[in-house]
Amino acid sequence: MTSWLRMRAEDFYRSGDADAVGEEEPALEAALAPLLRARKDLNDKDIVYLEQVISAAAQRFRDERRSQV
Repeated sequence: MTSWLRMRAEDFYRSGDADAVGEEEPALEAALAPLLRARKDLNDKDIVYLEQVISAAAQRFRDERRSQV
């Protein structure tokens, strides 16, 4: 599954109780990849492009958040 999503297993799998207080959300890319791949109106090239755009935006958000701390 992680190969198909083109992401590391650590970013995909969640450990422990999903409802634990203070638990981090799964990576945005991990949450959105299955939704993009399920769309019938997107071809493989569209999906790759959207994954790259989302990944770049998510990385920018993480970087900005780190710099504010």
